[in-house]
Amino acid sequence: MSDHPTQHAVYSAADIAEVLEELRACGADPLNLRRWAARRDVHTALVRAGRTLSSVRLPGKAPGGGWVEFALVEGAWARTL
Repeated sequence: MSDHPTQHAVYSAADIAEVLEELRACGADPLNLRRWAARRDVHTALVRAGRTLSSVRLPGKAPGGGWVEFALVEGAWARTL
């Protein structure tokens, strides 16, 4: 079994895609997002889980050096730039 993709210092495109799929499985429910973030194998730098705002920032960086962040926008998870 490999490490969870949120545990990497620099995230590959595959890591980012895997995290995004997990977030999409959480849907728009803040409780599901909190459960996902509370898992032992998931590492995050910041999680906002609310009815009006939900977002996740990973602790590592993208290959170009920027943060890896995701937000729930109009009911769908997407990576933010």
